[in-house]
Amino acid sequence: MSANEIIAELPRLNRSELEAVDAKLHELLAPVDHMEQQATPNWGRKLAKFAGVVEGLPTDFAVNHDHYLHGAPKR
Repeated sequence: MSANEIIAELPRLNRSELEAVDAKLHELLAPVDHMEQQATPNWGRKLAKFAGVVEGLPTDFAVNHDHYLHGAPKR
């Protein structure tokens, strides 16, 4: 059954059935929400410890990193 078919059936459900569907959706989405919320802060914290620690890079490295890493034209 497709998502559109499921959505089309929802108006036919009574309140308790809709609440059961709502509970199941929250149950299924909870791990995804939890992973998304943790992914960003963890990456940020892990990368933050490297901010500003590399010495000897060109002053325009942030803007022209593709040039220095891959030979692309400078911006």
